[in-house]
Amino acid sequence: MTQHRSIRVALLPVAIGMALACSGVQAQDNDAGTQSAGSTTTDTTTGGQAKPAAASKSKSQQMQTVIVTGTRSSNRTEAESLSPIDVLDTKDLQATGANTVGQALSQLLPSLDFPASAINGPLNTTRPVILRGMSPNYVLVLVDGKRYHPSAQLNYSTTTSRGSQPVDTASIPISAIDHIEVLRDGAAAQYGSDAIAGVVNIVLKHGAKAGDNSVTAGGAGYTKGGGAQNSLSGSVGFDLGAQKKGWLRVSWNYLNAMPTNHAEFGEQNQAAIVKANGGYATQVYGNAGQKNFQFVLNGAYAFNRAFELYGYIDVSQRDQRNYGYYRTANSSNNVKEVYPDGYLPLMLSQSSDLSAVLGGRGIIGNDWHWDFSATYGYNNVNNQVDNTINVALYRVTGSSPTNFYVGSYRDKQGVLNLDISKDTDWGFLPNPVTVAFGAAWMKDQYAMVAGDAASYYQDPTGTYTGGAQTFSGITPSEAGDFGRHSQAAYVDLETDLTDRLSAGIAARYEHYSDAGATRSGKVSLRYQLTDTLAFRGTVSNGFRAPSLGQQYYEAVSTIINNNALTQTGTFRTSNTIAQALGAQSLRPEKSVNYSLGAVWQPLDNLDISLDGYQIRIAHQDLLSDSFSLTSNPALAAYIAGVSATQISAAQYFTNAATTRSRGVDFVSSYFVPMGRAGNLRLNASANYNQVSLLSVAATPAVLQEYAPTLALYGRASEGLLTKSTPRTKFVLGGTWTIGNWSLYAGETRYGSVMRVGNTAAGDQTFAARWLLDTTINYSYRSWTFSVGANNLTNQYPTRVTKNNTYDYYYGELPYSPLSPFGFNGRYVFGNATFRW
Repeated sequence: MTQHRSIRVALLPVAIGMALACSGVQAQDNDAGTQSAGSTTTDTTTGGQAKPAAASKSKSQQMQTVIVTGTRSSNRTEAESLSPIDVLDTKDLQATGANTVGQALSQLLPSLDFPASAINGPLNTTRPVILRGMSPNYVLVLVDGKRYHPSAQLNYSTTTSRGSQPVDTASIPISAIDHIEVLRDGAAAQYGSDAIAGVVNIVLKHGAKAGDNSVTAGGAGYTKGGGAQNSLSGSVGFDLGAQKKGWLRVSWNYLNAMPTNHAEFGEQNQAAIVKANGGYATQVYGNAGQKNFQFVLNGAYAFNRAFELYGYIDVSQRDQRNYGYYRTANSSNNVKEVYPDGYLPLMLSQSSDLSAVLGGRGIIGNDWHWDFSATYGYNNVNNQVDNTINVALYRVTGSSPTNFYVGSYRDKQGVLNLDISKDTDWGFLPNPVTVAFGAAWMKDQYAMVAGDAASYYQDPTGTYTGGAQTFSGITPSEAGDFGRHSQAAYVDLETDLTDRLSAGIAARYEHYSDAGATRSGKVSLRYQLTDTLAFRGTVSNGFRAPSLGQQYYEAVSTIINNNALTQTGTFRTSNTIAQALGAQSLRPEKSVNYSLGAVWQPLDNLDISLDGYQIRIAHQDLLSDSFSLTSNPALAAYIAGVSATQISAAQYFTNAATTRSRGVDFVSSYFVPMGRAGNLRLNASANYNQVSLLSVAATPAVLQEYAPTLALYGRASEGLLTKSTPRTKFVLGGTWTIGNWSLYAGETRYGSVMRVGNTAAGDQTFAARWLLDTTINYSYRSWTFSVGANNLTNQYPTRVTKNNTYDYYYGELPYSPLSPFGFNGRYVFGNATFRW
């Protein structure tokens, strides 16, 4: 605690000064994602290899950075982009003090969120990246321009992004990243399914240049509630061959983080009886404890101009310890002969991830660029539950294990991709036309592996609750391997029609073996009205086939509903229970995107952009309401005649709604050279986003008959879709560099979010909060020392109120998982980096 206090004292005057500096020039601030120091340029002769640019460049000079996302042109810069795009370099990411890509992006970009969860079992293994308030299903993640596979875990809980199967961006170490390009625009015609809200392209470090090698040791923690961390990361490059025609780079990260806990004594619990009734001494509510190992090996070797071999391997493993809800002594979910004072289940989840790319590229013939690659992605989530019990097994047989292997979920993806491009002269046009075309073949596989027999045992009479508490094991009937394949072909044209007018058009055809065929298109225009002002706009449509996880995932897990621990079954649409409740096969989602914006550079060092957008999605694949069986006896009796599974509620995926997202992105940046006083970079950015429901699917007749008060997609589910992410988010920040010192301060305002109840009486609004982040760097020769704090002023979200039946749970869990910035308070960190 003494160490944390000393860090706070050191950072406070700097943070206050930087915050005042930023506030005084709000009209001239810039986006944290497009700062000048450490920017990158692209050498198109080496297959898009990124190289550091001069740190002294102004922001406007950096806007000439060549981008590789959202365009096939080899010389399109950030300032000339036909679509809004953010470029974040490694210094931007490191200044946040974040351990994961998603966390860093959330602190830097107002249009992107990275919500946390708590007491959600295996869900804590994967946090979603949300762009423009939409499901992470609509964010395509690329690594070095190649599609990255989704995680195997689905979000089945009543939290933000419910029903999604996100990409696990935490499997990629920040130490391996050169920069990140975030395309805030629909790009399904250019990249295929999933690219509806936008694209996150993570560009790895390339080459073996002296000075690009580093090792960093760090320590961090929260000033309350635990969460101490230590880490060791680095990246080292090696030249290949006597003539240095190739390179190899090794990057890694090790993180050991203890869990946090912000549970409290509940309203019905006293210290004397805490072991029997739950409370702070038994509930654990916060971040999961974890050990994270990440390793990336990437390289390239140019045999000649016509052929360069390239590729990367990304391997990671994350072991997490996450606690479930406390089972009290007298609960029906307890056996007092085994746990006389009740018990706190422990979920042990291991997420193993592999991504590999091997490809060749070069220039042949009359300057035709070709790129052929094979990509393989794999994610496996193993789950084990300790300190728990199967009540039915104990009551029927007289004994039960207290730890269970409950099964695993696996996702695999293989892609073969061919891209061909060339700048061609069409004669009647004043400038070359970039012609790009290509084809792709993709195979998706999803598997569920059964758990121990004891983990899924059910009472044949239905008297006692079956399955391992917290997370019931996967049964042999649920287990299986599922697959599909798809083919795609695209063409993309882009040119400057005049000195002021640029245009792009893309078309794509895709065919999925389980979802049929689709055609997507995109038209983009940019007009340079004056030397300092340009307008840009796009129109596109998209297509997303339901993921295999959405089609085949099944689990029985514990979720809070109306202050009760509810055994909730998430069933695939082919399951007899789901079909009895009216489930139908999932259909593909279709989208239409519009965007219109302006880019203004009134001064050499001042850049401003404003982009409005609308995204309409039809047949959105979502989880249905959780249908309570305990509150609807007639429905429970009906389901009992279908299956002997002992559950309290059931839900399934369905094409539940048509939605519309409307919003505005504002980004500005200002670079201030101050001579001997150093340089100051300021930023201000904002996002306004509103998700609206245009229509909701009708409730199946069977529910209307047996439980007329239930809806297929009711009020609480609608609220998670439309009000669980901030409608507004602002990011203000600045970096002052002088001599060997660098000082960063950034302030983020997260707008309010709402937990919507089944009725208006259950609604609760969580107020907006300002969070201040600071970092101080000092460089001495080859060393850089950093100290910093996120949420320096120690802000917490609004406390849960009693009427909020989804979050309250007798006051033992004081904060909602809907908080967009978590609920762990002030986070302090320190790092030491050696470069050579």
